[in-house]
Amino acid sequence: MTTTVKIFIVLNLLLALAFMFVQMTVYATRENWKRRWHEDTKQFSGEIKDAAQKIADESAAKVTAEARAASLSAQINDLQVQVKKQEDTITSREKEVQAQRLTLSKNDEEIKQLRDQNMSLSATLEATRQSNIEKTHIAQVARAVAFQLNVKLAEVEDDLNSTSTALTQREEDLTKLTKDDNDKAAKLGIIKERYPKVWNDVADQHQSAAFLQAVVAAVRNNPQGQQDLVMLTLGKKDLVEEGVEFIVFRGSQYVVKVRAEKVLNDMVACRVIPESWNTNKLQIQAGDLAQNRL
Repeated sequence: MTTTVKIFIVLNLLLALAFMFVQMTVYATRENWKRRWHEDTKQFSGEIKDAAQKIADESAAKVTAEARAASLSAQINDLQVQVKKQEDTITSREKEVQAQRLTLSKNDEEIKQLRDQNMSLSATLEATRQSNIEKTHIAQVARAVAFQLNVKLAEVEDDLNSTSTALTQREEDLTKLTKDDNDKAAKLGIIKERYPKVWNDVADQHQSAAFLQAVVAAVRNNPQGQQDLVMLTLGKKDLVEEGVEFIVFRGSQYVVKVRAEKVLNDMVACRVIPESWNTNKLQIQAGDLAQNRL
């Protein structure tokens, strides 16, 4: 019980005693104060008991109310703590919501970019499909061309075989010519040894009207893909001079003229004279004949 309650009870008692004293004094000066005293005393005693009981009830109620108030205060404090926690939670949730909104905004932007990228990829895919269709068509054409090239290659291989056979025959002919030249050289050697005067006359005549004939051994193209350098089967022993021009022909067909640039021991390197090409678009081939005059 608190001090305020005790003071309140004491004041009530004092007031009750004061009231009783005043009443007793009033009744004492009136009629039959003894009778009235007993009656009033009895009445006041009941009233005091009732007042005391009421004071006790009020004190108990007040104590209960104070206990209830303390309990409610504790509950209020707990609720305030919970409210604080809830406010903190709400603030945290608001931050999370803000972060989620920012994330959603970024996701929307990424989705927009992905949609744009998807549209671009779709356009690229369509272009790729179109390109693949075109490439498929090109591949089909290339297969047809490859087939034609294979047929042409077979024909070229047949021509090559024929040319190789002709070249072998030309080499055999060249061997025979070389043998004949060697025989002629041996005979001229005998003439030179036995008949010097006749040899001098023949040598002068040979030098003034020397006839040179060779076979094309190899052909080289320049970087532009044009035939440029020709190797002939002649050498220093054939007395070939640099600057001598040769006519290249195949059978009865004229091909081109070439000019000797460098004379080796067994080969002569000749440069093609560009303005002398034939009008039939014939090209030089290994095995073609070359002469300095017809």
